[in-house]
Amino acid sequence: MKSSVLSALALAVGALAAPSAKVDAELQKRDDTGAFSLYAWGVAASGLKFFYSDGLAYAGDSSLWPYGSVTTDVDFHRVDDVLVTTATTTGITLDSDTLFYIRPVDDEVLPVGYTGNGIATPDDAVTTGFLFYGSYLMWEESSGQLADVFRLKETNVTGVYQVYWDQSSLDLSGYSFPSVLDTAP
Repeated sequence: MKSSVLSALALAVGALAAPSAKVDAELQKRDDTGAFSLYAWGVAASGLKFFYSDGLAYAGDSSLWPYGSVTTDVDFHRVDDVLVTTATTTGITLDSDTLFYIRPVDDEVLPVGYTGNGIATPDDAVTTGFLFYGSYLMWEESSGQLADVFRLKETNVTGVYQVYWDQSSLDLSGYSFPSVLDTAP
């Protein structure tokens, strides 16, 4: 029994490590059709849906979030290696060039967000290089290495988390380690 559990764990670890390795370009990109949502898995009992609030990315139930002048659920469309973002909450419209971004700065854990809409985008924001490995959202570094180092940090609203990108090797407390997929809960 113990060896089968260890074997299963070894296989699982190998499967999780595989997407971070450089892979054939045909395996990296999946044809996307239509709109999709992003969900953070592994932190709560079900996937936490990404949403927009004043230019920053959060995961959870947007209706619980009392902050921000503009808060909306969002859909994404992948155009080449960019994630174009549109509002899905009735009465809210985001700029047509609203893009999802990460901030891959060495030795930093920085907020993930969205461009445009009258909010300043950080100079280190990166909007290109996104692809799916199966249903997993990945970012391809200039070296060809794939990364999926999203982090969540719980806010003062139960069940709502802010989304971060972790380009560090730091062991910071207070962060959860989700997998980000386009699969609904």
